[in-house]
Amino acid sequence: MGRKRKERFDSGGYYADRKENKANAKAEKTELKIRLAEAKSKKRKWLAAILVLGIIIYLIVSSGSGLSVLKSIKDFLPLGD
Repeated sequence: MGRKRKERFDSGGYYADRKENKANAKAEKTELKIRLAEAKSKKRKWLAAILVLGIIIYLIVSSGSGLSVLKSIKDFLPLGD
């Protein structure tokens, strides 16, 4: 009498090969890693764009020429005074 092995069946009810299952799991894991890397790169791209825009705005405002731009924008806004 030996230990009874548990049979492994896939969703179709057929005996599933252990090597196939391992290869499929590895392929799925690789695909998930690729999708995660793509999502992170998109997020970083937008973060970099926002940082560059912020630096440009800071340089315009701090140089002094930005003050005239801000005054002209302020003239168009109804501030109520």
